[in-house]
Amino acid sequence: MPLMIAAALSAVTLAGCGYDDSSKDLTKINVDKYVTSIGDYNNLAITTSSRNVITESDVQGYIDYVLEGQSELVKSNKTTVETGDVVNIDYQGLKDGVAFDGGTDEGYDLTIGSGTFIEGFEDGLIGHQVGEEVSLDLTFPENYGAAELAGKAVVFKVKINYISEHKKPELNDETVMGYGIENVSNVEEYRNFVNDSLQESADNDYLSMKRDALQQALVDTCTFADVENLGLYDYYVEQIKKQTQTMADNYGVSVDDVISGMYGMDNAQYEESVGEQAKLLVQGALACAKVAKDQKIKLTDEEFNAQLKTDAEAYGYESAEAFKAAIDADDYRNFILQKKVVDKLLETATVTETEEN
Repeated sequence: MPLMIAAALSAVTLAGCGYDDSSKDLTKINVDKYVTSIGDYNNLAITTSSRNVITESDVQGYIDYVLEGQSELVKSNKTTVETGDVVNIDYQGLKDGVAFDGGTDEGYDLTIGSGTFIEGFEDGLIGHQVGEEVSLDLTFPENYGAAELAGKAVVFKVKINYISEHKKPELNDETVMGYGIENVSNVEEYRNFVNDSLQESADNDYLSMKRDALQQALVDTCTFADVENLGLYDYYVEQIKKQTQTMADNYGVSVDDVISGMYGMDNAQYEESVGEQAKLLVQGALACAKVAKDQKIKLTDEEFNAQLKTDAEAYGYESAEAFKAAIDADDYRNFILQKKVVDKLLETATVTETEEN
């Protein structure tokens, strides 16, 4: 027998019945080895916040938010600059009497109080009148990006052209038609659509809370062997660290900056935290896999493909195939299987709701 084949067969024998600790697929992990005991999962008791019922105020708040996002700047009759105003200005920055690069513009819309310009610029316009020309003696900060201006005294010559205001569109049938929502052509239908959408979102949040609470209750009934040698554990560690890297990339900082500045940890504490998070995720997955094995709960290809299609549409992918190519198939199957187990156990669970949302 060739050596490589013999070695492979030996590894399978040692793992037992084709189990593979390096796999991320729950169906290939010997859950009986890692879930050493499990309690009565058919009568779990959980506590969650109460289901949020959408009110007319919620609907109006959402509609106002949408309309605010569609507002346009229009010239107002206001004449005196105040904090929060959008002021149209011409300005020229001078250093030693000479205009410097990047310090001149015309017809610029500046929101007073936004902190867009250096300290003193925006405050220096408050109380002045439309049509007035203002001279501002200012100093660039020492850490300013342009070295030739950092810490330097300058003068800004500013003309206040006019003050603008945000004007929201009116909510009418024409506005609603412009949204292009299927089967929604007037204000009443739009309000009903918003109410239903917000309620669906609230219901999904409520279901997610129940699922999370139940899975934790299930984990609490179990005892586990050490899971840190599992490929699934390594996978979760990798995913958690990828989230940290993504956050760093989004903010344009280093991972160390995120760990210390945002998480308030040193590197050793971060590594320990990541390990604990990964351990909890693995334990939750294994507990569900244990129930699935005992109760013969399986994930069919039809269920997998149906969820794949649903999530592809929800996340805006062109097709289920495109979504499948963008995800980790083993992790996705684990997720759907866990959800199926949790939803089954919710049928017999006792749920206590608190008043807080």
